[in-house]
Amino acid sequence: MKYANKKWILNILLLCGSTLLTVGGVEAVLRMTHQYETFNAATELPWMRNNSQDLSQFFTVDPDFGFRPILGTEGYTEYGTLPNDYPIKKRSGITRLLFIGDSVTVRGKIIGAIKQTYGDETFEYWNAGVESFNTIQEVRFYQRYNASIHSDHVILTFHVNDFEPTPVAFFSKENKLVVYIPHKPLTYVNRWFFEKSYLYRWIIGRTLDPQKGGQEIATEIFEHLRLLRDSLARDDIRLSVLVLPILKPYEQWSAQQRAARNVVLSMLQTLQISHYDLLEPFQEAMVQGVSVQESPGDTWHPSFAVAQVFAKYLASRQFLEQKVVH
Repeated sequence: MKYANKKWILNILLLCGSTLLTVGGVEAVLRMTHQYETFNAATELPWMRNNSQDLSQFFTVDPDFGFRPILGTEGYTEYGTLPNDYPIKKRSGITRLLFIGDSVTVRGKIIGAIKQTYGDETFEYWNAGVESFNTIQEVRFYQRYNASIHSDHVILTFHVNDFEPTPVAFFSKENKLVVYIPHKPLTYVNRWFFEKSYLYRWIIGRTLDPQKGGQEIATEIFEHLRLLRDSLARDDIRLSVLVLPILKPYEQWSAQQRAARNVVLSMLQTLQISHYDLLEPFQEAMVQGVSVQESPGDTWHPSFAVAQVFAKYLASRQFLEQKVVH
């Protein structure tokens, strides 16, 4: 009997050992042959890993955001905004505008055009945009840092590529910032395993239901928009959302891009958040022959010329004068 028990235990140990060796072997092969591969479990932001600059000087890894700018530097103030000449203490008779968003916001074309249209006698223009941020990151960034400036009006720019969850971010052994955007919210993904294990990513990619993952991400974005709306309402701060078009003819948009636009518009209508769909003025600019792209072939970042068209459109709808839901 004792011999049988020992034999059974030995078989179990041999099975466990062979399993570990197999898993370790597969992991090693994947690491050697598929470096930085996501296996359809996520999308990487390769511009960060391949950047010629040392991004560790500008970004830090943060579990609430995946990554975020390092604050209190020449790049970003302690409030998570780009440096400006405005005093932190609010001035009487001045409306403080805070723009939050991704690279479109941080590059400032739309902000500059709005400032050109409205002037700066009664408005301050604070820029809290962050390159490659998505809506969830932007809302969390506002809550932790941007709220400290006590703005009067928060203006969120929303692009169709903002339908993303919180990313997994880490610095590689070469000190390169690696950023993965999972195809489902992080509540369904183990962040540590996703960073460390290629086999784990492979399993996630093979078992992922793209439609369900997309719905879960949309739900998370909806809840963050609701959170932003409610927190601003409690502080008596206005919220407006600018829904940005892809900078190419609408008929060239993919079905997925058109669907994403419709989803965000539906979200904003359901939440009764004041919003402005910039597709109409974009199409007018195209008809007028305006050069709409910041650089040729860039369908995400608007030129200053088309930003001026946007600003004119917004002013015609009394963008900064009254609360209107479109």
